[in-house]
Amino acid sequence: MAGLTPTPHHRPEGKAGKTMACNCGGTAAQWPPQPVVVYELTLPDGTVRRYVTHQEADAANKRAGSTGVITAVTQ
Repeated sequence: MAGLTPTPHHRPEGKAGKTMACNCGGTAAQWPPQPVVVYELTLPDGTVRRYVTHQEADAANKRAGSTGVITAVTQ
């Protein structure tokens, strides 16, 4: 690769001129991404509501007369 000059990685200098590892951006992203589970409450009239926890979906179902169906859905 003629004519190209490689650029050094950014490494801030610490005490006594020693280089420190760069922590730019925090933690590394997990791959593959973790699936997200939500709980869908389907009521008899066809209304579908989503909740983060099963406990929330269950409480909403009880408020609606305990006639709905709760399903775990992976997004």
